[in-house]
Amino acid sequence: MLKTEKPQKGSAHDQRVVEGGAESRWDPLTGNWTIFAPNRTDRPDEYESQVDTQTRTIECPFCPGNEDATPDPVWVGRVSDEDSSIDILNPSSALPDKEDWSVRVVPNRFPAVDPVNGSVTRAESPELFRRAPIRGGHEVIIESRGHHQSLTQLDLAELNLAFTAYRDRLKYWRSMPGVAYLSTFKNVGGKAGASLSHTHSQLIATDRIPTAVRASVERMVRHRASTGCCLQCDLIRAEIKSATRMVWRDDTLVAYCPFASQMPMAVRISTIEHQARFEDLNDAKLEAVSRRVQRIVSWLEKIRPGTAYNFCLHTCPPGLSDATDAYHWAIDIFPRMTQLAGFEWSSHCLINPLLPEMAAAKYRVCARAEDPRVRP
Repeated sequence: MLKTEKPQKGSAHDQRVVEGGAESRWDPLTGNWTIFAPNRTDRPDEYESQVDTQTRTIECPFCPGNEDATPDPVWVGRVSDEDSSIDILNPSSALPDKEDWSVRVVPNRFPAVDPVNGSVTRAESPELFRRAPIRGGHEVIIESRGHHQSLTQLDLAELNLAFTAYRDRLKYWRSMPGVAYLSTFKNVGGKAGASLSHTHSQLIATDRIPTAVRASVERMVRHRASTGCCLQCDLIRAEIKSATRMVWRDDTLVAYCPFASQMPMAVRISTIEHQARFEDLNDAKLEAVSRRVQRIVSWLEKIRPGTAYNFCLHTCPPGLSDATDAYHWAIDIFPRMTQLAGFEWSSHCLINPLLPEMAAAKYRVCARAEDPRVRP
């Protein structure tokens, strides 16, 4: 693991730590680190000064024929037109046709972090103004050749290939020395933070574990130590028994609206059996998860047409590999129905206008309309 040197006391806190790149700064009041990535302001933004249902007309860098508008791919997958089988291509070798792809992964042209092999200049800084370089990787998973906006517009083979890309790239970054934390997420719509409408996800690997993530894992570890059980496993069993917040389940997967959901209509998806890392899913479970995510999003779009949404994949951080008995992977999906206002910013406590029991009931109506046999 890369060790971030603790800054020494001094008076040079106005110097840059990472020349021309990203850096992180520590807030002594909250204990949180903020990442500063000035180059992100140069990103093209289709949603700039527009409402979600309108986009600016710009040439999409993710569409076929525009491959030169992005860095060279680090992962390429292709779905066969004949039988929908999946091929993983080797991007390090010259591909016969740049446009011969179904899903591809490229380095982000405007990364939030510097590469792990980037040059770093450290500056002395006083204790109240601690700063440090932030390194890792930032990638974009382009999930389709088609200029689609949502996962619901992908066919099942294409969707499964996108989730295979998530799994493969998470495995890659987990194996990289120095990587401590992995975040895979999807923003759909301007209100959810998207700058381009073409369906894509992102993966950010960092050499630092966020303060809130570390605190959450510590709670999981304490629960495991005191009860002998994984906290998420206990929560899933309790949600199944209660049934009031359940959205859908089968013998291996579960989807429910968490008891203390911070966002309205939020849904969490995971395995019933304990599994710490998403990237350890086998092919069958991976396909099942991708299908379930697509169905949940389709129900959300029926309930809230045109609503922007986020998708966040949580997996056991590489920097806390000793917590695998306590950590349980999950995917959170939530629409952006509310905005953070003064109380939320001042208190760090979110206000949710919709009880999760009511949200789950709305989802179940959609689920049972498709299949009356759906279990609560």
